[in-house]
Amino acid sequence: MGALLSLLTMFGPLRAAKFWVSVVMAVIEFIHIYTGYDLGLDQATVTAIIGGVWALLVWWVSNKHPKLPTLTEDEVRGRTGYSGPIEDRSGG
Repeated sequence: MGALLSLLTMFGPLRAAKFWVSVVMAVIEFIHIYTGYDLGLDQATVTAIIGGVWALLVWWVSNKHPKLPTLTEDEVRGRTGYSGPIEDRSGG
């Protein structure tokens, strides 16, 4: 259980949103198959619809990207101790 909790904290609550969408959709598919709940359609059609919604949600939901820190030149020099010249390779 501890390994699972450390894995979840590594991802953060929304950092792996596509993963959580897939987990929820997999649970929905599992419930649909094993409960035999009748939606008025045949099994293959319902599975195809759930799969389509699943793919659409995974495409639509974006993962949260980590925010990269923006540092000034003085902050970088203070953190690294570098006092030499700095090359600008940004191309702009």
